[in-house]
Amino acid sequence: MGILERAALVPLTANELAQAREIIAFDGVCVAHIQRQMAIGWNRAADLAEAIVGRDALPDVAKHRYASRS
Repeated sequence: MGILERAALVPLTANELAQAREIIAFDGVCVAHIQRQMAIGWNRAADLAEAIVGRDALPDVAKHRYASRS
């Protein structure tokens, strides 16, 4: 996990996961939407989305940003 930093260094909380899971359930997987709704950074939102749906299910823009830093 993590575009710039590993989620293991800054663990995802149960509350964050629950909020992101609800956003994804109602609005679909959009990292920017999760970011805006939760008032968090894009990287944190991407970590949450990846934890919930997996890297392969991320939108292309998120996959592209992950790939350029791997």
